[in-house]
Amino acid sequence: MLNINLKAISILLLSFISYVSCAQVITVQGNIIDSKLHQPVPFASLGIKGKNIGSVADENGIFHFTVDASLLNANEQLLVTSIGYYQAIIALAKFKNGSQTINLTPLNTPLKEVTIKPEKYKTKVFGRTSSSTMMTANMFTQKDLINDNLGNEQATILSIDKHCYIKDFNMLVIFNDFERVKFRLNFYSVKDGQPGELIVNKDILFDVTQSKGWRKVDLSKYNINLEGYDKIAVAIQWVKSVKIDNVARSSFGVSVAPNPLHSMFFRNKSQADWRKVSTSYVAFNLTADSFKGDDKEGESVNEKEELSDSLKNYLAYSKYLEEAVASGYGSNSQTGKYLQLQDAKIYYETYGSGEPLLLLHGNGQSIAAFYKQIPVFAKSYRVITVDTRAQGKSTDSSTGPLTYNLFAEDMKALLDSLHIKQTNIVGWSDGGNTGLTMAIKYPAYVKDLVTMGANLNPSGVDTIVLNDIKKSINRHTGRTDQQSVEQLKLLSILINEPNIVNSDLKGIGSPVLVIAGEKDVIKREHTQEIASNIKNSDVAIIKNATHYAPQEKPEEFNKVVLSFLNKYR
Repeated sequence: MLNINLKAISILLLSFISYVSCAQVITVQGNIIDSKLHQPVPFASLGIKGKNIGSVADENGIFHFTVDASLLNANEQLLVTSIGYYQAIIALAKFKNGSQTINLTPLNTPLKEVTIKPEKYKTKVFGRTSSSTMMTANMFTQKDLINDNLGNEQATILSIDKHCYIKDFNMLVIFNDFERVKFRLNFYSVKDGQPGELIVNKDILFDVTQSKGWRKVDLSKYNINLEGYDKIAVAIQWVKSVKIDNVARSSFGVSVAPNPLHSMFFRNKSQADWRKVSTSYVAFNLTADSFKGDDKEGESVNEKEELSDSLKNYLAYSKYLEEAVASGYGSNSQTGKYLQLQDAKIYYETYGSGEPLLLLHGNGQSIAAFYKQIPVFAKSYRVITVDTRAQGKSTDSSTGPLTYNLFAEDMKALLDSLHIKQTNIVGWSDGGNTGLTMAIKYPAYVKDLVTMGANLNPSGVDTIVLNDIKKSINRHTGRTDQQSVEQLKLLSILINEPNIVNSDLKGIGSPVLVIAGEKDVIKREHTQEIASNIKNSDVAIIKNATHYAPQEKPEEFNKVVLSFLNKYR
């Protein structure tokens, strides 16, 4: 009889599995220590510049995360940062040899003494203080023991006085399924309308244990004195979370209110690029002793959410942003490519195989908006999903207004570059308008078309929504910062376009499916008018859905779309 050593066999089997796995991914692991004190540096951030890759060390300075093995042969560098230390750079290839110890050198920066002048300073609140919950940004989740979201940051921009002594930070927690969550509070300058350089050299860590309500963080001991800034970006970075036992999925959400004058930003990992993910106002605020730098007393900066119910629905996709960003769509370095045009760079990603299917998102959105459609559609089609110019990762250097004709020209150029002569199209909102424009201007390119929440002209949009958009345009007019200029172009197309007449629709020969939500901001009679003037068309109204049916009712939306497309295969 053979004497089989089961333990040895198990070890060999695990080694083999590990070897096979390493052919595709490798674990980057090690510890971070203070080079002078020879003690662990807790919660240091690790990342690769411009990539959604990295993590945060634990309280003992220990870190581990996985990367694609191909990166080790691409001369990539791991950047390690911790407030109060010089940045360390280590070649990713070193981790081929196993665990690495990274030394961080402390900064020799003396603390700045601050003198408050009571006769000039007045206590003010900067940011949102309302407790109303219009929607939530569920930006932080954990499904298992692997804390993949470590290092993710969520930020908003606040207008402040030019002389501020920060007393406390507050945020409104809508739900917290964790036993405890630890965040780092970061302050950034604002450059080109988004977070820029770190401006507060203090490692501010705080825990959240309550399930909901306002969380106040006392900042008086940090002696934060900001001078010369009229705007700053305030961010929370997820550095640790402790799950409740026997809970399959834990989530954490902060309150977000739709507001065209504000933007919410997000980035995966400390060295990734910031992404503007909504025109919304995060429930962050700062209490500060401040003054504007002159003899004027000034007013507390606290914007109220005075938006109509229609506009709340119109911007309601904010609550789906966490899932959209976490999906990785719209930021996939493996499949993402750019098409260089004369006055724009168009970013696109492709998935699946078969007949081409072009996905076109709505105003202010990006590829990630279709995160509930891409994996489903890619099972049957070659999905080409695009960031429309001036949105997502696509750029726009044109001097004129944005138009659906311009968007359609971009899509034709993209299809030509891919040698695609004819494609199926699914367009949502602005994307639906672009799809209709393509069917009119470039009929040979359109096999069949699905439009979700499209309109023929601005009168097809809920009047209250249009009025709110006009007010937002008035607030942006005259502003010269890049964020306002871009937002003004995107808002202006909503009140000036499209201008499609019924005779244009009658000339469309492709099959068309016209979809709208039962509670859509597009008027019902307008949706019917689009369909009635296209000779080969169907109408689908998704019950209990708004303008955001693809995210609110994905199973129903996907089913009706695929049923329509498959009918003409």
